[in-house]
Amino acid sequence: MGQHTEKADEWQVVAASVRGTSHQKSNLPCQDVVAFRCLPNGVLVAALADGAGSASMAEVGATVAAQSAIESLSAAFGSASPSGGDEELRAALLNALSGARASVVAEAERRSVRARELATTLIVAAFMRTRAVSAQIGDGAVVVSIQPGTFDLLTGPPQTEHLNETIFLTADAALDHAQVKVLSGHVRYVALLCDGLQLLALKYPELVPHAGFFGPLFGFLEKARPGEETAARLREFLESPRVTARSDDDLSLVLAVLREQTVP
Repeated sequence: MGQHTEKADEWQVVAASVRGTSHQKSNLPCQDVVAFRCLPNGVLVAALADGAGSASMAEVGATVAAQSAIESLSAAFGSASPSGGDEELRAALLNALSGARASVVAEAERRSVRARELATTLIVAAFMRTRAVSAQIGDGAVVVSIQPGTFDLLTGPPQTEHLNETIFLTADAALDHAQVKVLSGHVRYVALLCDGLQLLALKYPELVPHAGFFGPLFGFLEKARPGEETAARLREFLESPRVTARSDDDLSLVLAVLREQTVP
């Protein structure tokens, strides 16, 4: 379980991970990990790892994957002017996925267990004022808003025959299944969410973001002051009966609002 808030010159971000009701009943830890960093040049980078429920060390894999990814993204997007072309942005995210996979496999070897015991999905993303880019292996989603009142799916759960079927970062051909998307436009709101929130946040089967889900959340963050109270309120929302009645899985959500700066 985790929660944290950070305020940069441009982005206000709140993130939380909570243990699902099924994990509480089974006395299992939260196997989700979220990480984000507001870079000095105004770029927001974020990662969300969702450990596989069937993996004995899923929380370890998720932690290693998220930490590796955020360091890779920070190095790639921390330049003074993140103005690379689309292919350069795609390459940076694929490199973050690849590096995270290598780190998880190395951790499994260090612990003398099979990599699948640290199985996890992974979402990585970077957000600039005029572009958003995300990549993911496995379930979950990245949602952005460019036009007022509308929300777009940047990357989302893969279309598979079965709802709970997914691919994990530790799979041999994991990188071959990576989704990568670059979107140009003035990005105002962004969200990363785990698969436990998909049925609440996305309309199936078309996978369109629910404005009724995201609108109030972004409205809350836009009016909120940075601090622990904001993270605590997000956590309360994720643990509320209206959410847990629809999902007994671990729940993770990263929300960010771009603060408009005024020039004196």
